Amino acid sequence: MAQKHIDMNQAKQIQQLSADGISIKEIVQRTGISCKTVRKYLRRIENMEHALQVNVSTPLPDNELAAIIYNNDSSPFVQQRFEALIKYFHDKKDILHKTGVTKQLLWMEYVTQYPDGYKYSQYYYRFKKYLNDSDPAFHWEYSPGEFTQIDFAGKKLSYVDKFTGEMVLCQVFVATLPYSGLIFTMAIPSQKTGDFAHCINEMSHNYLKSYSFVTCSYMCTK
Repeated sequence: MAQKHIDMNQAKQIQQLSADGISIKEIVQRTGISCKTVRKYLRRIENMEHALQVNVSTPLPDNELAAIIYNNDSSPFVQQRFEALIKYFHDKKDILHKTGVTKQLLWMEYVTQYPDGYKYSQYYYRFKKYLNDSDPAFHWEYSPGEFTQIDFAGKKLSYVDKFTGEMVLCQVFVATLPYSGLIFTMAIPSQKTGDFAHCINEMSHNYLKSYSFVTCSYMCTK
């Protein structure tokens, strides 16, 4: 007698419980599905993860899950869709660093080109993994007070002059002490030398006050 397939709701339940770290024995007790069947479908999902080099930590769309658990003719569609996604990532990863470009905006463009493409949660997970795997990362070891990282925010911001009601555009200076993560920001009219020097002075004064406060708090606890 041919083995009866589990339905999609049961398959989703198995996948979700496994992603939550639930053991196979506990999944069997919760679902009433045989241990052999649970192992079989989890093995198919695991094989798909190895083949596509992804980690299925969120529920898959029904067509992908059906292709995996039933091992039917829609499996090539899963592979083709994944390959199209990787090509899209390759074409778009460089513009992600441009001002105003986000993964959300790129996904909206992606689903316009590929209406049957991945939903945002799966798209975001795969994009993050793709960037981590394709971009080399260098780990810095910082020492206290060694240096300060400074820059201006990419886009101009604005505020309302409380006296005139005028909308005023401004540059935003940002500084970070990498060891402690302490951040200083300041709005200024421009990036000219005079405004930049003013930011450096205010930043130094602010950091000195913060250091004095931390030192005083530490001494008071001794």
